Amino acid sequence: MGYFVVDANSDKGEFVNVSHTGAHAKVFNEYLDVYIGHTYKWTGETLPTIEGLEIIKDDGSVLTEADPSIYIETFIDPNNQTDLYYGFSPDMREVVGEYEQPDDFTMTEDEMTVVFKVTIHEQNYQFDLSDLKIQYQINDESKQQTVPLKSFVFHH
Repeated sequence: MGYFVVDANSDKGEFVNVSHTGAHAKVFNEYLDVYIGHTYKWTGETLPTIEGLEIIKDDGSVLTEADPSIYIETFIDPNNQTDLYYGFSPDMREVVGEYEQPDDFTMTEDEMTVVFKVTIHEQNYQFDLSDLKIQYQINDESKQQTVPLKSFVFHH
């Protein structure tokens, strides 16, 4: 006689960072806006809806536009094409033009590319960002997950 096991918690899953992209500090000094894409894989069966993204600093506070050293706007690249963009090109404009806001973004596949539009205000900025907080909804339940955010400003 065999047993048939059903996992009733098919909404259990987590976001895993499956890419790490960054740019040398000089790129941020030369270009006002630098777009950096990080791809996150959802490990659950049911795809969530992203409700929002927040960047958490080393001191536990949320990065805001009032920060004097760095400004970051977050988007989602629905086509998962963004790695690193800066300067202006027709290809870049086309990809950037399709970015979506991270509010009520419904995932249609198990990977999503979060895009960080970075503007650094301090030339010798020292990376002080610790985590990306992903707020999402799955089966009408709001949840959140904090994923470590590795430095994407390279000084070498």
